This record gives sequence, C-alpha cells and structure tokens, in this order.
Amino acid sequence: MSVSVVSSRTALEELLKETPNACVHFAADWCEPSKALHNAMNTWEYPKVRLVTAMAEEMADVCEELGVETVPYIVFYKDGKKVDAVAGAKIDVLKEKIEGLYNDVEVIDIEKRMKNLINREKVMLFMKGEPSAPRCGFSRTIVSILNEEGIKFGHFDILTDEAIRQGLKTYSNWPTYPQLYVNGELLGGLDVVKELKEDGELAASLQ
Repeated sequence: MSVSVVSSRTALEELLKETPNACVHFAADWCEPSKALHNAMNTWEYPKVRLVTAMAEEMADVCEELGVETVPYIVFYKDGKKVDAVAGAKIDVLKEKIEGLYNDVEVIDIEKRMKNLINREKVMLFMKGEPSAPRCGFSRTIVSILNEEGIKFGHFDILTDEAIRQGLKTYSNWPTYPQLYVNGELLGGLDVVKELKEDGELAASLQ
C-alpha cells in the first residue's frame, strides 16, 4: 500500500474528508527514523486505513494544535477525529494500534476514491505538483492555459498518492498526466487542451 504525502493543513483536511480513517505520520526530511518509518509504511497492507506522511516543518500550526513536539509522531484519525497518538517509530506498537482501532471499519474503495476526486470540482486537474509549483513542464503548461482562460479548477497532485496515480490510468484508459476532467468526464491531456484553445473551443468545452 502506498503512503500519501501532505505538506499543508488544506491537504490534510481534504484527505481526511475523503478518507476519514487515517494513520498520519508527522515527519521531517532530516530525520532518519522518519525516513525509515515512511519506507516501512510503504510495505504495509492495511486496506481499511489511509497511511499518510505529513511534513511537520511545513505544517507548524497543525503540529502545535495536535501536540507534535518531536518526529516521528503518529496521529490516528477515526471518522475524521483524532483518537490516539504515538511518539517515536515504534513499528510493533503502531501496527497493534492500527489493527485494534480500525477492525470495525470498511475497506477503502479505491475506485470510489477516484470517482469522488474526479467529481470534487466541476473542472478537475490531475497533475504533477501544485498549480503554484508544478513539477513537470506539461503540468506547468496546462495550468498556464487554464489560468490564461480564467478557468476555475480544482487540482490533485498525483505525486502524493501512488494508488491514485496508477489507478486513474486504468480507470480512464489514459496513460499519462496531466489529465483534465469536466463534470466527472475525462476531457483529455495537454495536447487536447492545446488543440481546443487553438480552435477557440476550450471555454465551451469546460461548461
């Protein structure tokens, strides 16, 4: 199971809305135990709970609210609320907590997650990075086009979630990113958006 990565309050809040049962590991790049725990979590198979690494130094306000004073620090959310926490990379303790806390919840449905994300906004862009900091040239270009056209759009960074990154390729039968959706339907990638813009049809296609 892949670990999702968040680095802002907004990203964490959106994640908990989407999957309210989550094990969130507050970490730092410089911390070797955090790196080791992140890598270990990537090998775990817990289909009922979302495994998350949150970058603590970029989320100081959240850490203060949750009492995170050191990393690694793991917070357990159930139904969107904090129910427990563990300080330190105590893998056996963490696994015991996960198995005990989430034994009565449903398995996370990846297809349902994808559908919910696709329909989160009228126009939804799945890209590498954020609109303010794209992490590939194709994503940067499509963001520029949408902004130039004055189009309001939601976004999802596929680099933060390998399950969505791989699953969406199959779900939509579209192997590359970025992917742009309108009203829950795939419009296409950068080439399609460029062509629509050149033909003066982009705005109409996004209605």
